[in-house]
Amino acid sequence: MIEMKEKKAHGIQLLIRAVVRDPDGKVISDTGRKPAKSFVIQFLEFMRGLAQEDMWTATNVTGSEENIISYVLACSEHFDVDAGVGEARYGIVVGTGDTAVTNVDYKLETQLTQGITAGKISHGVQIVGTAAVAGANVDLEIKRAFTNLTGSAITVKEAGVYVGLYATEFHCIIRDVFPGPVNIPNGCSLTIYYTLRTTV
Repeated sequence: MIEMKEKKAHGIQLLIRAVVRDPDGKVISDTGRKPAKSFVIQFLEFMRGLAQEDMWTATNVTGSEENIISYVLACSEHFDVDAGVGEARYGIVVGTGDTAVTNVDYKLETQLTQGITAGKISHGVQIVGTAAVAGANVDLEIKRAFTNLTGSAITVKEAGVYVGLYATEFHCIIRDVFPGPVNIPNGCSLTIYYTLRTTV
């Protein structure tokens, strides 16, 4: 009889990296890629909606339940993260909250919105990469730069991803709290990288 050994499951991984740069682009700090355990319930609600043609709901960032599927919209319009410069309603977002992540989080605790005054940060364009083989893995990376133009240092403690639906409804699918605060001096930038990784 041949004994079959159970193969270790790799599944899907999510990694997060935070890099702070000075105005000349010199790296001040870099967390490196770290495992993120941050998919919240809305992520799987969207997966279910994309997999089955029916009306499903998910909690949006205001705490309301909203229909998430329309037969007339393209997939990208249901799950859009491709935000432009200055757009704080979707794409990668950052904040100052440090309450532990839960499965049912539907927004960042304290999001930094668009602007140059206290409690705000300037949002760069959201960049969505292409799925590609990277060594033993297949990676899909998205990234976004934020610039501190407030005149004071900003301490970022959380990050996440909001998806846009119909360009009018927005849902949190990922939320992370960093192990330690990420400090952004005035005039400097923070780039958040999320890598979705699969391994055979």
